[in-house]
Amino acid sequence: MRRLHSCLALVALTLSLAARDIAVKNSLELKAAASSAVGGDVIRLASGKYDDVKLRITHNGTQGRPIQVVAAVPGEAVLGGASEIDISGAYVVIDGLYLLNGAIAAGGADRAVITFNSHHGVVRNTAIVDYNPAGFETAYYWVFFNGSHNTLERCYFKGKNNLEPLIGNGLENAQYNSVVGCYFKNIPYDVGNGREDIRVWGSGKFDEKTAEGAYFVIQGNLFDHADGEGTEIISLKSNFNQVISNTVRATRGGINIRRGANNTVKNNIVLGEGVAGAHGLRMSGANHVVQGNYVSGCDYGIRVSAGEFTGYALTPDYSPKEKNNAKTAKNALGIVTAYPQSKKLTLSGNTVVACDGPDLELGSDYKKHWPQEQMVLLPSDCEISGNRFVRPKGGVSVEIVTPESQFASLAAKSLANRFRSNVIVVGGKLKGATGPGFKVEDLTSGWTEKREMGELHPLKPEDVGPPWVIALRTAGKFEVEDDMTCSRDPAAKKAKKVKKPK
Repeated sequence: MRRLHSCLALVALTLSLAARDIAVKNSLELKAAASSAVGGDVIRLASGKYDDVKLRITHNGTQGRPIQVVAAVPGEAVLGGASEIDISGAYVVIDGLYLLNGAIAAGGADRAVITFNSHHGVVRNTAIVDYNPAGFETAYYWVFFNGSHNTLERCYFKGKNNLEPLIGNGLENAQYNSVVGCYFKNIPYDVGNGREDIRVWGSGKFDEKTAEGAYFVIQGNLFDHADGEGTEIISLKSNFNQVISNTVRATRGGINIRRGANNTVKNNIVLGEGVAGAHGLRMSGANHVVQGNYVSGCDYGIRVSAGEFTGYALTPDYSPKEKNNAKTAKNALGIVTAYPQSKKLTLSGNTVVACDGPDLELGSDYKKHWPQEQMVLLPSDCEISGNRFVRPKGGVSVEIVTPESQFASLAAKSLANRFRSNVIVVGGKLKGATGPGFKVEDLTSGWTEKREMGELHPLKPEDVGPPWVIALRTAGKFEVEDDMTCSRDPAAKKAKKVKKPK
């Protein structure tokens, strides 16, 4: 037994001695250190500029002994030019780097400034700012998850202005990844579908019935004037994802469960702050839980979408969408719905305040793009309970689409939705009927939104992102944050977003 203990002690000592603390001070030294790094090594970047670095880690660390690439002084190791980071080894940590004013070339479908190509990688305390190509059409992500169990935490992103989402998750073999405690700031709006701040692909993207999913977690992040495409801030296109306790401020677009099943959107705060194009929550698909969210000052509150019927053509002009990578034994043509039918949704405990449009739309986009798309399946078997809709100026609070008679046979296959203990608070004229499950109350004297929010605390800039960014901002030394020359719109370079008149 004594000999065994001695052997174990010798192994521990050997491992300890094998770990290296490698100081680097230029791009060549960084490349060399990265190519030879093994578990336990710490590559420490001296303060300075590192241009055109292809930082690729291919060796594996281990749990408890990762390979680490860190800034000696967080935020002062600045990567620029065509620098990019490829984490192709397991258990790799990137910490405290600053990618500024660079650009990479377009490439394959998963091209990104930072790519997770393995598992159990972590990028933390790192910023990407204005890392844009000359042309809008030069497409790449800033971060792409192509592996599993990877984490992006307390990072900062500002100014992305080209095609592709800022963050993306791969369609296959990318599961259990997460974005936690990050700050998305001043992402300029430009027309171009597929420019979400975060887009999560994975199992469920093509409506296939599967027990698998992306299992992606988006938690505790702040989206602040982070417009991107201006339609979807977060877009879930897969199963079993969680969007929890994030704050959205003055940002065009909304949080969208675009397709997939079994997703959770919970305890998020969305403050439109009067910005044109700011949306609330939107959803389609099955078995989602949308609970405890607070939406204020947006174009609309909550939209539960109608779904597309793809069983057969209802008119000669129907044009089903067919995708080769969606083909299965049960779907030989690879037909994918424009929007899957909303079924078995749990929509509970949400609060919607002072939105321009309806607080709740059930069956939104009914017959949209008819007859090329057959958006005629209304939400089915949904539980809508304990929600609170506050309309200081009155107007339409709840809008429930009823099926047209020509689609009665399809509607008969849907199950009734259940409405319980929902409250509508109005300070002006309420338009439209409410029905069972909705109680109408008058706005109390002295009502304020601050009082309505109660104990809710939206995230602030000092709560998220790298500590070194917070320190620079506090000291008035982070002017790049509000520099809008990243926008391709000349007017936006000179001014903030114009709020709608109250």
